[in-house]
Amino acid sequence: MPNAPPKPARTDIHISGVYPHLTTYGVYSQNGAHDKQGHNECGIGAVVPWAGKLWMVNYAPHMPRGSEHKLFSVDPDLSKPMTIHPESVGGTPAGRMIHAESNQLLIAHHLIDENGNVRTIQPKDMPIRVTAIARHLVDPENMVYYVDMEGSIWEANVHTLAVKRLFKKPVPGWHGKGGYTSQGRLVISNNGELHVGDYKDVLVGGEAKTPEERGVLAEFDGTNWKIVERRQYTEVTGPKGITGGSDGNDPIWTMGWDRRSVRLKVLDNGTWHTYLLPKAAYCNDAEHGWYTEWPRIREITDGRWMMDMHGMFFDFPKTFCSSNSAGIRPIGSHLRYVPDFCQWNGKLVLATDETSIQGNPLAGQPQSNLWFGTYDDLKTWGPASGYGGPWIEDEVKADTPSDPFLIAGFDHRILHLAIGRIKPVAEQALRTTDQLPITALPESLASLPRMSIARGDWRKPAAGFEFVLTKPATVYLAIDGRGESTLSPDWTRTDLTLTWGKAVHDPIYVRDFPAGKVSIPGNSFEHSKGAFGTPHLAFIKVDDGSADSVSPVGRASVQLPYQRESAKSTTGTPVRVTLQVDKNGNHSWTDLETIELAVGDSIAKALPQDLAAEWLRLVTDRDCVATAILHQTASQFIDGNATENRTRFAGLADVGEDALAGMVYPAKRNRNLRIITGDGRNFDFTKADFGFEPDKPDPKLARLLHVEPEFSVDEASVILNHGGKQLRLPKGDVAFDKPFAWGWPRASREVESERHLANIHGTFYEVPLVTNGAPPAWNLIRPVSSHSKQITDFCSWNGLLVLCGVRPDAAADGHVFRDEKQHAGLWFGGIDDLWKLGKPVGHGGPWLQTQVQPGIPSDPYLMKGYDQKSVTIAHGSSKPVRITLQIDLDGNNRWVNHQSFAVPAGEALRHEFPKGFSACWIRAVCNTETSATVQFDYR
Repeated sequence: MPNAPPKPARTDIHISGVYPHLTTYGVYSQNGAHDKQGHNECGIGAVVPWAGKLWMVNYAPHMPRGSEHKLFSVDPDLSKPMTIHPESVGGTPAGRMIHAESNQLLIAHHLIDENGNVRTIQPKDMPIRVTAIARHLVDPENMVYYVDMEGSIWEANVHTLAVKRLFKKPVPGWHGKGGYTSQGRLVISNNGELHVGDYKDVLVGGEAKTPEERGVLAEFDGTNWKIVERRQYTEVTGPKGITGGSDGNDPIWTMGWDRRSVRLKVLDNGTWHTYLLPKAAYCNDAEHGWYTEWPRIREITDGRWMMDMHGMFFDFPKTFCSSNSAGIRPIGSHLRYVPDFCQWNGKLVLATDETSIQGNPLAGQPQSNLWFGTYDDLKTWGPASGYGGPWIEDEVKADTPSDPFLIAGFDHRILHLAIGRIKPVAEQALRTTDQLPITALPESLASLPRMSIARGDWRKPAAGFEFVLTKPATVYLAIDGRGESTLSPDWTRTDLTLTWGKAVHDPIYVRDFPAGKVSIPGNSFEHSKGAFGTPHLAFIKVDDGSADSVSPVGRASVQLPYQRESAKSTTGTPVRVTLQVDKNGNHSWTDLETIELAVGDSIAKALPQDLAAEWLRLVTDRDCVATAILHQTASQFIDGNATENRTRFAGLADVGEDALAGMVYPAKRNRNLRIITGDGRNFDFTKADFGFEPDKPDPKLARLLHVEPEFSVDEASVILNHGGKQLRLPKGDVAFDKPFAWGWPRASREVESERHLANIHGTFYEVPLVTNGAPPAWNLIRPVSSHSKQITDFCSWNGLLVLCGVRPDAAADGHVFRDEKQHAGLWFGGIDDLWKLGKPVGHGGPWLQTQVQPGIPSDPYLMKGYDQKSVTIAHGSSKPVRITLQIDLDGNNRWVNHQSFAVPAGEALRHEFPKGFSACWIRAVCNTETSATVQFDYR
């Protein structure tokens, strides 16, 4: 820990909308160091203009009784240091409300009057994580409701600060989010299914009955609670916005999501109506709900409102209701993790959750900052492209319209429609031999024999078990996710997980065994007092695939899963799907087209370019299982060759140039950025002066930052391993095939909190996380931009994106900070500057003169997020060959046939995909054994 407080930071630095001196941290008692439990996150939960300043709070992960996080205020003169208020009590806050009658800002546990005087409700009196504050149903002049992330509901007197808990946990779900009152009711939401304690205090509803039941939207009329929907919901607000509600009949808006799409609901004259929107990204989707701090609908200028959800900003009309639903339009997508936003001092302000160290070893302390810009700046970030639909293998009733899905504002709209099951329906597997159903199982393990024992007495450590292999095998072992692994180092953690029970996520380890007896250890970990974990569960992959090479010993038993296809159509009658549109958002529906599909068939249908409509819905004429997913994309990408953008990144070295290579680490011991250069020298890049200070070598840091390649390359494309299978990505410059002179560039790390950023073969990608510390969900990646730069490492630090790999002669241009004497340099910008490197491009494919077998699909190859697309197909046979391209509709192995090509002998066939065509992944299947080539060009 430093002996003295850190030197005051320069206040004259402004880079890409970020003022580094306005950075917030988690710990303030250690002279800039970070060494305190429970403080591993510090997102900015709320920002509000008030009393001539901008007020904000940052939050810890789970600290209802307070923490070192602070209440801040920012002066309109942004060159001044911000104020850290001594009344700060920290905690995990994001609630904010302006109480009109008392003329106070309520933010977290604080109440601030019109002159900026702060009073505080002490966490010992109200030990909650303040997620929302809403108007009171009975006494709105004097009282407000406080909504707790843990689920409790409190009321407080805004004059006396007297508090009272009204409900401990009235509704199910977890990770409370929004709260708002209108139409005589308080509406609250939560967005997770992991719960605190048990359900004995719940007044309505109970444990989830299906995997679809996650989170809740609920309402309270002053007497009774009612569940509106068991889905994951976040924001709850209305036209009165930050005032916390209305005493009249104003609409209530709320948004959430499910596995299909973003869900937007409106309470209009006592009735709820549902609308669906696409997802630009999947970073919010985890069932625990942790990665959604806090999507908002909020006024940003007089009359202009904005909605932020699943990586997309939307224009949101203040007039939105069931009879006037027109006007929602995508603005653009983003990488920044935005818990709140507002308009202040002539600028649009975005709060950020920038750097977390929960499961992120490559940062020493959490830190977050603000971004200042304009509404129009948002249009220069990511494309207005989104994905989702009303049905994903859902049981659809005849003559029952789907919920409306937004189609307005997108340049290209592809509807993927399929009838019947796409993925096989698997037999239900149990976590132990006698109980605990598994709700999510990696596809690569679903068909393997599994070995375990009965659950036994949970009050005692779980026993181990044994089995015998007659042939060598690879054993995958699921470990109870509520505890820690006590396995020997011979076991290696994979990126696989399975889910069972109340959303318990088990990590899976792997180890190879020769033929003979295998002993699986017991589980003695006590995950809570007096409660021990489940026995381990083994999946056995015998080298030759034969299940009869495995036999249990003693109490162990083996289960041989099977898969049953869903029932095929017995009548042969096609299903007629009618597409209907609401052109004006007035709930007046007209038929657009009727499509006939047999069970097992699918189609990719481009909606007409000249179709002017707000919403699309679908109706079938028969009961069926149906999938309807839209890929809606932008025709305009940011031009990386524009002079302004080329200048922005001019200081970064291109391949073939000399580069000031390095690896970076936001320091734990102080607020600085630690650097190890490509030639092994150590520096601190200081928060105070934005300069390089030499540091002594640190072998421990060098080991931590050491890079091993996370991908491989063959002649065909880039190869990633995910979930026991290979995924393939496009190639960039051939120079990325091999390490540079200083070594491999870093491929992936967490940059925005709880989101991975990957830099692979000349393309940046956003990669969602599912669990802190676990490998990311590569199957759900989206490309951001492509480049030919020698970017050796990257991170977020003091609100900025940091890129290593500066040219030795780079000019100090506001982005580059270089020290000629120390021969060191770094590039700084904003995370959403990355879109300006240039639109995603690349070439490659699953096969390049590859020996293929009939009927065996190739590896999946990424397609989503690219613009102009073509494919070249060839083979080495002397006769024509049929090669079928199959597409994955949602990134979760929902494969359908797209198009089949008769490829002549001795000729390469080139196919140009229609403009705007999109799918998540694409693969090829050949009808004969041959040497085949399938190569894509994304331009």
